[in-house]
Amino acid sequence: MCKFGGIPVRSWSCCAHTEPFTFPDSRIRIPRKEWISRVNAKRQIHVSLLTMPTLAHNDYGLWAHPESQKHRFREVSFWQELGRICEEAKMDALFFADGLGIADSYTGSIEVSLREGMHVPVLDPLLVAAAAMTATTNLGWATTISTTFEPPFGHARRMATMDHITDGRAGWNVVMSFLKNAEENFGVDAGLSRDRYNRSEDFMEVCYKLWESSWDDDAVIADRESQEYIDPSKVRRIDHVGEHYSSSGPALWDPSIQRTPVIFQAGMSTRGREFAGKHAEVSFMINREDDAFRASIADLRAKAAGFGRGRDDLKVLAYCGIIVGKTEEEARQKLAEFEKFTKVDGYLAHENALNGFDPLKHPRDKLVIDALAEDGLREETATYARGPEWTIGDLLDHVKDLAAEKMVAVGDPVHVADLLEQWMDEFDLDGFLLRSFLYPGSATDFRDLVVPELQRRGRYRTEYEGTTLRENIFGAGHTRIAESHPAAAYKAVTV
Repeated sequence: MCKFGGIPVRSWSCCAHTEPFTFPDSRIRIPRKEWISRVNAKRQIHVSLLTMPTLAHNDYGLWAHPESQKHRFREVSFWQELGRICEEAKMDALFFADGLGIADSYTGSIEVSLREGMHVPVLDPLLVAAAAMTATTNLGWATTISTTFEPPFGHARRMATMDHITDGRAGWNVVMSFLKNAEENFGVDAGLSRDRYNRSEDFMEVCYKLWESSWDDDAVIADRESQEYIDPSKVRRIDHVGEHYSSSGPALWDPSIQRTPVIFQAGMSTRGREFAGKHAEVSFMINREDDAFRASIADLRAKAAGFGRGRDDLKVLAYCGIIVGKTEEEARQKLAEFEKFTKVDGYLAHENALNGFDPLKHPRDKLVIDALAEDGLREETATYARGPEWTIGDLLDHVKDLAAEKMVAVGDPVHVADLLEQWMDEFDLDGFLLRSFLYPGSATDFRDLVVPELQRRGRYRTEYEGTTLRENIFGAGHTRIAESHPAAAYKAVTV
């Protein structure tokens, strides 16, 4: 469902015909192409670039490409250069993933992960972002930080610090860790992971109280004459006692520009969608099957509405890959070059990091469902398998075929822009979380080839809307968390 002039209407994907569309009051008739154009013009495409401060993240083997600079991931200058490219492309944010353990289920060891550089070595994304952000003035810096292993007070302070030093451009991707090696690294019981969503709810409440209610905006008076820096009456304890966390406060920091950083969260599972519907300001999903993807987005929006949040209070992004050239032929040449370097082992280890399924142990002509049954695993374990008729050979060939994945656009700028617009309308999206096949080539290609075409169509910003990350996502003036968000319940009230 989308809206035109505040009136709910069917989306283009449901009714892409050529006859005029009649609005519910039957008084307005508009040719369908014009109606689609007007709907499209109203929704801007938001884009953030997904990355990770490691060698290989969703791009296994491509670090060896002669044009790749990802081997420089330890250098601040590398991240500064990438940040400038993203800012020149007018993206919302550079979005850092993270990992707290090494995947060791595939083949029963960490050998493949180490050999492929799969999320290891990996740097702390918040420190990388803090070091590199000075190269930009408008780009947001969103970092993935787990709620599972560390107490909320220290995390809340680090995020507030990041928001201060970026002048309000900080974002937090909330995750709950469940990798076995991560539990071992932090020396905690596996029960922490099993109860991760309940713990996260308590974690979020502590953070919201510290960010939103502990200090008034005008608590810092900095009066040189009286030599009084803080008005004590405008700072208070939070005295939180929850099921999992206790924190007295007050916060050790004064309010940052956004107070609460922009909250990102992946809403993939049913429980994940419930959490995202309540907390996320930006949620992102992966499309593995169109109908299920469409249903998940509709369910996420329904859950958000159930928490009293409006359609525009939550932006939904789809994970998307773009391989673009000045011509279709040039794009196809890039794709072929990328596939020469693609390592099947890396992708298999990534996708089967938790279950340990190893397709390479089975003959190519065996059905995937039979191989899974033989290994004592559930059918849905094989992420890449698209149907019961798939063989091991089909699965392995699919892994190698980058363009066979859902929502990978390959072509010239017009074709890529067409696909992005189509996906926006078909799945009720607000934008895309871009993957990189090549560093920094994927980002520069998007900046130089795709952005101008989207701007020509009126679907992409030509200037940033404000100075904070939240403003650039939700519009000028939207510096603080929306009133419909649960964090707003803890906003400081000045008497």
